[in-house]
Amino acid sequence: MNLYATISADIVASTSLSKDALVELTTQVKGFLNEIAPHYAVGFWGRLVKGDSIECVMEHPKDALRIAIMLKALIKSVVPSDGVTDPKFKQFGLRIAIGIGEMRLVDRKLDMMDGEAIYQSGRALMDMQDKTKDSFQIVMKDDVTGGALPVISVLLNQIINKATSRQCETLYHRLQCRMDAEVAEKMNITRPGVNQNLNNMGWDAIERSVNYFEQLKFEAK
Repeated sequence: MNLYATISADIVASTSLSKDALVELTTQVKGFLNEIAPHYAVGFWGRLVKGDSIECVMEHPKDALRIAIMLKALIKSVVPSDGVTDPKFKQFGLRIAIGIGEMRLVDRKLDMMDGEAIYQSGRALMDMQDKTKDSFQIVMKDDVTGGALPVISVLLNQIINKATSRQCETLYHRLQCRMDAEVAEKMNITRPGVNQNLNNMGWDAIERSVNYFEQLKFEAK
């Protein structure tokens, strides 16, 4: 049986944001989910829940890590127009968990998703709320990587949480498979500026993690 991947996420310190700032963020998230859906047309569905939470499900688990990093980078790249940000929001942006497992129900028309994968990502997200430094987790009941997923989680958690908003913006565009010249044009900076932003935040480790994850064979035992 094929496995699914799910993403559960919430905006950190969302209650500290002004109404306008929260609307600004959620508008960005909606735009992102609508933008990437055609690129992952087979079985991808993402939605906003309760205003400051995000849930996604996809039939190809290999896509989950790239999408999760893009989501976190997107939120961290946004500087609210009113200039008011909580230090926790500035550092973490988004708590995010990936779950990999079976799904017994995915029905977009009924707005329902239910199954092992979404339970796993949901529980991992709740667990992170009690851990001040954790904001990125990948969970799989039978880890096909021999223990690599927790290591990747810790690595990405450290790298992205330390990144600036400008570095995260660069990362967001680069993960959309845009070349340096296109990223530079999008951000109105030079190509060396793109490379500097990526190198300073640890792009090589992120790229290797994503490439490794995308070549894994996720199959139910």
